[in-house]
Amino acid sequence: MRAIARQLLLAVATLLMISVITFASTNIKSPIDVARNALGRFADPQTLVIYARDHDLYKPVYVRYATWLGDFVQGNWGVSPVTNQPVEGTVVSAIGRTAILAGASTLLALLIGIMLGAVAARHPGSRRDGAVLVGSVVLASLPEFVIGLVLLLVLGVDLKVLPADSTGLSFGDLGAQITAYVLPVLTLTLAIVPYVARMSRSAFQETFGSDYIRAAVLRGIPRRSIIWRHAMPNAAVVLVNVVAQNLIYVLGGVIVVESVFGVPGVGQLLVNSVGSGDIITVEAIALVTGAAFVAVNFGADAAVLLLNPKLRGRR
Repeated sequence: MRAIARQLLLAVATLLMISVITFASTNIKSPIDVARNALGRFADPQTLVIYARDHDLYKPVYVRYATWLGDFVQGNWGVSPVTNQPVEGTVVSAIGRTAILAGASTLLALLIGIMLGAVAARHPGSRRDGAVLVGSVVLASLPEFVIGLVLLLVLGVDLKVLPADSTGLSFGDLGAQITAYVLPVLTLTLAIVPYVARMSRSAFQETFGSDYIRAAVLRGIPRRSIIWRHAMPNAAVVLVNVVAQNLIYVLGGVIVVESVFGVPGVGQLLVNSVGSGDIITVEAIALVTGAAFVAVNFGADAAVLLLNPKLRGRR
C-alpha cells in the first residue's frame, strides 16, 4: 500500500507538471499576444483588448493559472473562441470515440498477440516460431498510415465490404457506427500485434523454461492448463507493462489513423484546433490526454505490485 501511495503521489505531481507546462506554453506572453493566439491574427486591436479584459489576461500569470486549473478540475473547461461552444462537450465527445477505437484495438491486439506469442514460445526455432517473428518484423516496419491506406484500398475501394470513410460515426445508426469503426480498429490492431506477439513470446519462453513448468509437464497436466493456469499468471507482470506501453502508443498513433479515416476523435480535434488557433481546446486536450497517460502508467505500476508474488508477500 505504501508503494501504491508513492506511485499515486508521483502521478499527482506529474499531472501538476503537465498542467504547468500546458498553461505556460500558451500564456507566458503579453495579454494581447494571448488574445491574438485565441482569436486569430486578423482580429482588430479593440477586439483583442476586450478579449484580454474579459478573460482577466492582465492579471499575473500565476493567478490566471490557479483560476484556470481550479475551473478545469470543476468541469469548466472554457468556451472555444472558434465555435463559441463549451469545450468540455466537444472534447468529451471526441475522447469517447477515441476511447472506443483505442480500447477495441488494444483488446483485439492482446488476444491475437498473446496467442501468437504462446504458440511461438511452445515451439522455439520451429516454422511457427519463424513465421511469427518474420510476420512481426514485416508488420512492425509499416507505419500506421500505410497499413490504413492498404486496408482502405482493398476493403473499402476494391472489395467495397466496408465503408471507406467514417461519416457513419456522426450521422449513421448503430449498425453504421459499428461498421465505421472496423477499418480504423483493424489498422491499429495490425500496428500493435507485432510488439505484443514478440513480448509475449519472450515472457512465455522464459516462463516455459522454469522448473515449476517442467514439473507440471512431468505430472501430466494438459498443455492448455499449463499455459493458462500456470504460465499466464507468471507472465502477467510483463504483459501488464506491454498493455500500458501499447495504450500509450495507441493514444499517440490514433492521431494518424483518425486522420486517414476521418474519425472525429480527439486526434483529429487536436489537429483541427491547432490549425484554427483554438488554444482553449488545445489546452483541454493536452491536459486530458496527459491525465490519460499518467492514469495508464499508474494503473500498470499498481497492477505489477499486486501481481508480483515477491512484492505482494512483503509486509
